[in-house]
Amino acid sequence: IVQKIKGSAEIHEVMGDTWCWKRSSELRNYHKSYQRETWGKLLGFLGHEGLMHNGKIVKPNLKERFKSFNATFDEIHKTQTTWVVNDEQLQSELRVSITAVMIPAYRAFMARFGQYLDPGRQTEKYVKYQPEDIEDLIDELFEGNTSSSSTATAKRRT
Repeated sequence: IVQKIKGSAEIHEVMGDTWCWKRSSELRNYHKSYQRETWGKLLGFLGHEGLMHNGKIVKPNLKERFKSFNATFDEIHKTQTTWVVNDEQLQSELRVSITAVMIPAYRAFMARFGQYLDPGRQTEKYVKYQPEDIEDLIDELFEGNTSSSSTATAKRRT
């Protein structure tokens, strides 16, 4: 709406700069709240708290953390691929901001703790996504798709 108003000299003159600025500010605040409420949950799984005891990795906790991350990410992805953000710029900004927060945190978590899972069966069972998979899945958000390609993307592992 703000972009339409700014694009029309007549309407912009009636609404004014203050109105446009307030709406833009509200949108930024909604964006921050959305990111904190939705993606903050996932970031919570990528911390090191509760994963070490006496300097050693507690494998059951690590496995549970991966399982929880996967389940929560799947739920968010399933829901938000059905959401529609028609404004391409806003859609892009949302994806970029999510990626900028999630990918470095996930890469760091994988680099630090992924090595503690036994190669082969355990890794395949608990590490559902590689960082590139997460990035690809974030790029699917906000298009209103009712079918998810997460299984196909996850199978593409490198």
